Amino acid sequence: MNSAYDVVVIGAGPAGSVAACKAAKAGLKVLLIEKRQEIGAPVRCAEAIGADLSRPFIDPDPRWVDARIRAFAIHNSRGQAAELPPAEPSLVVNRKLFDYQLALIAARAGAEVRTSSAAVGLVVEDDCVKGVKVESLGRSETVAARLVVAADGTESQAARWAGIKTIMPLKDYYLGIEFLLAGMKGKMDPEVCEYHLDHSLAPGGYLWVFPKGDDTANVGLVISADQQGTSPLAYLERFIGLHYPHSSVLAVISGGIPVTGALKSLVRNGFLVVGDAAHQADPLTGGGICLGMTAADMAMRAAVPALQAGDVSAARLIGYEKAWQQRFGAMHQALYRLRHIISHLNQERLDALVGQAAALPLDHMSLAQIMLALLKNDPLLLIEARALITTGLLLK
Repeated sequence: MNSAYDVVVIGAGPAGSVAACKAAKAGLKVLLIEKRQEIGAPVRCAEAIGADLSRPFIDPDPRWVDARIRAFAIHNSRGQAAELPPAEPSLVVNRKLFDYQLALIAARAGAEVRTSSAAVGLVVEDDCVKGVKVESLGRSETVAARLVVAADGTESQAARWAGIKTIMPLKDYYLGIEFLLAGMKGKMDPEVCEYHLDHSLAPGGYLWVFPKGDDTANVGLVISADQQGTSPLAYLERFIGLHYPHSSVLAVISGGIPVTGALKSLVRNGFLVVGDAAHQADPLTGGGICLGMTAADMAMRAAVPALQAGDVSAARLIGYEKAWQQRFGAMHQALYRLRHIISHLNQERLDALVGQAAALPLDHMSLAQIMLALLKNDPLLLIEARALITTGLLLK
């Protein structure tokens, strides 16, 4: 690799590849580094995306679309389910191929892509990030950069190196584990993503079954990190034993997910952070693929003019932070508070809500109508959610 670039992007996930692509298309000299040997591996999520939200960055391709989703089914512990139509066309993808394709798009736009290249530190001079220390294929190198973009995922170190606070309370993290199961034919609807709300199997979180064809599915769970006792693995094995006892496990992934809403600070002099590294995942579900790509686009809309003007100060880059907050800040605050309300409902109330929703004509109702109908049947929940209702956040 060369010794100097306009932009160095750390992490070749969806957010990093989009950032690199946007910068390269603007005519900037870009380096995109990925610590792993292969882009897209290992898979780190349930692999669901919104087709409309992802379309500005990548066109749907049958090679990486494993399932097209017609509904999301919310299950309670009694076996009842409420089926909701998706807000936009939804896909379950093959993340390995999806991430690879995004990195390829960045490379074709002019970005230099390097795998097996880990950032091990930042170069900071006069309170401004000026480059990245890289270990690549047994070599240690220092790469100068006018701007460094941290897109190194939930375990991001780069943001901390830049002086951004990233550690949150345990209650604001999910612990997750997922199996790719085979032998699922006839045990699921291949066009329906399932969510299961059962505190006995996923305390403070939820379980999911996301189809990846007729006979395979991602089956996993998240629980609140402040739960004591049983491990996520034990909960998941119990769920699979109850529902899919003769399935085969083709892959296992696990990890932590911050569900806080975005970090309060997203920029420093010569530096910005995007995607899971910036905690920009949905605070209710933990989903973050499309949000990360959107954040990367917002970041480059602010960063490219800053680079062209020769001013990469935090004061200039702050436009990215403001754009994110304007579009997602209030919504994510509402989802964060809603997650805490739901996680503290006892199972009886949770089951009742799902049962009531299952009896509604959901195909013909807006989200606002659904929420109001459910809240009317639970006065205590209405009181708990009053702050969200009065601000209008819950119904957006």
